[in-house]
Amino acid sequence: MADRIGLGIDFGGTKLLGAVIDLETGKVLASAKKRSSAADSAEEVMERMYDLADATLRAGKIKASDIDGIGVGIAGQVNAEKGILLGTPNLSQAVVELPIVDLLRKRYKVPAALRNDVQIAAVGEMAHGAGRGAKSFMCCFVGTGVGGAIVEGGKLVSGASGSAGEIGHLVIDAGGRLCGCGGSGHLEAYASRTAITNTLLGHLKRGRPTLLRELMPEISDGEANAAIRSGVLAKAVEAGDPLVTETIHDAGRYLGLGLASVINLLNPGRIVLGGGVIEAVDLLFAVAVEHAMREALPTPARATEIVRAGLGDYSGVVGAALLGAQAKKR
Repeated sequence: MADRIGLGIDFGGTKLLGAVIDLETGKVLASAKKRSSAADSAEEVMERMYDLADATLRAGKIKASDIDGIGVGIAGQVNAEKGILLGTPNLSQAVVELPIVDLLRKRYKVPAALRNDVQIAAVGEMAHGAGRGAKSFMCCFVGTGVGGAIVEGGKLVSGASGSAGEIGHLVIDAGGRLCGCGGSGHLEAYASRTAITNTLLGHLKRGRPTLLRELMPEISDGEANAAIRSGVLAKAVEAGDPLVTETIHDAGRYLGLGLASVINLLNPGRIVLGGGVIEAVDLLFAVAVEHAMREALPTPARATEIVRAGLGDYSGVVGAALLGAQAKKR
């Protein structure tokens, strides 16, 4: 076992991933995964988190006292300084003002830290992934929603309320589709896996031909609560399915427009794209890069490289473990 280890938890809209991390190298020593879904209460959110943390410790054959700290990244708005989840529209509209850090410290008797899920991914990528060597970069992760984080001079840019980097809530279509946060025309309503799923389900209800009916028989009638997995989208695109290819093209174009706005506003040296859909669907990455470079101003576009996340699925848990261990020094 490594000299210094931490526990990282990535609490997303569709899955919870936990890992024991070698803090010096970023290597994943053990991991556990559970499915996620909307929660009815704060108690339910915490029970899921405890279950995952316990399963991860068992997978690593260690006790809580063996780790330097626990870090959590969650899809939502957080107060990192106080360790409080302020709200999480993709997990629950009911869970607000949840003191996650205090609850974790009380249960496991180790330091703990909390950040937005893409902010922890940015920390992981900065230390051991595609952000290494970049003076400034933007992280954008596409999954259930679309999240972002900004790194400048080796540090996360938090902003006045800790929510800097929320690219998913850039307005790209004034008065457009309703977003999960309650706003209209936000990027997340056009480029997330949720948005892609909603578009495809609408076409299924209208009888559009598609391989999705074979790949996922349970959505043959356009069932509204179905989630079309990233791997299924990838298979459909690879098979040349016209409907899925068209939908991915549209999502990629909108994602590219959001990235172009980031390039013009922040002038980053690098943009790191990650998340389940980006990992699985090469077409989404390619279309987004094409439109970002086409629509951004020429000078900042030439100074920006757009790359894939280097740590893949583990960006968040690596960053979370690092932040949890750093909490000890505060």
